[in-house]
Amino acid sequence: MNFSTLQLNKFLFSNLEKQKLSVLTAVQEQVIPALLDGKDCLAIAPTGTGKTEAFAIPLVQHLLEKDQNEHASVLILLPTRELCIQTKDRIAKLIEGTSLNIACFYGGGTYESQLAAYPKAQLILATPGRLLDFLEQQLIDLKSINTLVIDEFDQLLDLGFALEINKIMLALPTERQSIFVSATRTAEMDKIIHKRLKNPIEIVVENPLKKGKIHEYVLYVDKNDKKNLIRYLLEDRIKSQVLIFTRTVHAVERIEADLQRNGVSALALYGDKSQQQREDIVSKFRNKENRVLIATDLLARGMDFPNLEAIINYEVPDSPETYTHRIGRTGRSQADGIAITLCDAEDNQKWIKLQLALNKQIQIDDQHPFLLSWEKMLSSSQSNTRKGQSKSRKRR
Repeated sequence: MNFSTLQLNKFLFSNLEKQKLSVLTAVQEQVIPALLDGKDCLAIAPTGTGKTEAFAIPLVQHLLEKDQNEHASVLILLPTRELCIQTKDRIAKLIEGTSLNIACFYGGGTYESQLAAYPKAQLILATPGRLLDFLEQQLIDLKSINTLVIDEFDQLLDLGFALEINKIMLALPTERQSIFVSATRTAEMDKIIHKRLKNPIEIVVENPLKKGKIHEYVLYVDKNDKKNLIRYLLEDRIKSQVLIFTRTVHAVERIEADLQRNGVSALALYGDKSQQQREDIVSKFRNKENRVLIATDLLARGMDFPNLEAIINYEVPDSPETYTHRIGRTGRSQADGIAITLCDAEDNQKWIKLQLALNKQIQIDDQHPFLLSWEKMLSSSQSNTRKGQSKSRKRR
């Protein structure tokens, strides 16, 4: 199906043409007509299938059909500030040349700068935390909202925003169109879906493209050799861009400093950076100006970097969900990806348990110069056993 068959507003259609968007994707073919009819909708589709335009195009069409657009009537909830900014940029391309405006509310920006756009905005994009801040201080009013979009619904719940989402919904008019968009469907989502959607159209779309395969490896290494091993991998194994995940801000800073000392163009992404710095970092990495990005889980969540060659887990992830989320950053297009986990002696038992939880055995790569000796591995295992026995005796 072509966009020309939808009888869209001339400005909207022209903006689609400028972006060379002429043919609808599978998810757009099903979602756009349902939303143009004003129906509630649940859309489940993989990243990269055009979900943002699937909900944004009909929302913009509805707004352009109105005679009056004095108050905000569309609210789009997103899990992170980075996704707010990405989505704002994409919708801005659709409303170019029209009288429509966007307000964007997220943590990190100043209240003043974000609220300045609010009086003239027809669309509000927001993270739940900042939106609730504004609501509780009575700085904004959501009584004029007639369309709610929850984008990346699974990620919002994964980040623990269920309570905030329910609070926000209670502040909205009961008569509204609601659209839930997600890459996956979970039991926690279903609880909210059954309560909040009215006779929704349910659309599930598989990725039509062959997915790239993710080649997973574990590299055993002494914790004091991890930074040396990272440099070796960048020199000998990984040819393009890599995203390094680590648990703490302190670790992010240490890895960044070590790489920069050794002439590697690395960027660090964590909460202590200003909003402008974070936006610049994401933009530079996406534009391939830098080869390495080091980040904590929360800051990198939801960000899409096309054709990312590899990810590295600097430590063993804390849960199978975290592991799966991290490695899913690579192999997203049709190209294959590489996922490497660095495991030291202290993390060995944790790694074994993680593989059991994942129900798979990750291939060991022992062809590197910093291989952890089995003597150290055994010594650490015995030490951990003694500590466990000592704690057990104390409890008795």
